[in-house]
Amino acid sequence: MSATAPPAPAPRITYGAVLGSPYVARLLGGTLTGRLPNGMAPVAILLWATTSGSSIAFGGLLSALYGLSSSVVQPVKGRLMDRHGQTAVHLPAGVLNSALLVALPLTGPYGGPGLATAIVVAAGLTTPSLEAGLRALWPSVLPEARLRHAAPALDTGTQGLLYIVGPLLVAALASAHHPTVALTVTAVLGLAGTTVVVLAPPSRRWRPTPSADTRHGAARRLNSPGLALLFVSLTGIGFAIGAMNVWSIAMAEHHEHDMLSGIIPAAFSTGSFLGGLVYGSRTWSRTTADRQIIASAAFLAGWLRWQPSPRRSRPPPPSQCPERS
Repeated sequence: MSATAPPAPAPRITYGAVLGSPYVARLLGGTLTGRLPNGMAPVAILLWATTSGSSIAFGGLLSALYGLSSSVVQPVKGRLMDRHGQTAVHLPAGVLNSALLVALPLTGPYGGPGLATAIVVAAGLTTPSLEAGLRALWPSVLPEARLRHAAPALDTGTQGLLYIVGPLLVAALASAHHPTVALTVTAVLGLAGTTVVVLAPPSRRWRPTPSADTRHGAARRLNSPGLALLFVSLTGIGFAIGAMNVWSIAMAEHHEHDMLSGIIPAAFSTGSFLGGLVYGSRTWSRTTADRQIIASAAFLAGWLRWQPSPRRSRPPPPSQCPERS
């Protein structure tokens, strides 16, 4: 009586297999390019404001308003995509967002702070929801469940590159040319990436999968106390991370080194990216709450340690020194 041979193990899924699936590389590359303004625009707006004669406080306000308006409108765009499809939402949003970023430098001589604020808010509101759209496309472009399991890890890992490359590119363009050039390049990259995504057949064909009681289920989840607490905590974290852009500009002025305005956010994002890789590759004995408390304490300690010291007043040149009697 012969023993039955054990089934052969399933072949290991690699990121190369995911990228080799039809349309995956195109959609992921287009989404990354189209979302570069998320990492570039806040820094470019802040640099443009300060070089145009505004204070760092006003530039920081504009940068924060761009990120805030971009985030609060995402659920609305999700509903619009459910009703009208991705192309009908992504393409107009990308065109408007790019046009507004290019128009922002014109507010200096013609509109002043009020118009600049309105344009920045409008630009944030028209940011394309490419990341949400990509996640909705995974089931259609990756029918195999094992590939779909690997895709979010690849997606999440590559998103960190936006906040490494973006600030560095803005700082280099602003240092070599002018922040207006950085804003223009930001707009061009955003529109180019969005166009690549919306012209892909999976994005054009996509329609939401009907689900019973979807609206009421979503409302119940949003009313969950645990989810509300998570939103509050993420708001605090987002405030601290957003302040990094303002701090980097202050450090660049303090040390008289323009590239620091991009190097500091990029270094922070690199550390976050590497920390995420380490965190996901290990098995932890502590609870999730304990790990979050330890990570938050380490983040706070690092933030307080590296705050810029007050600028020392330089002694006057000898010609201006008071004569001794």
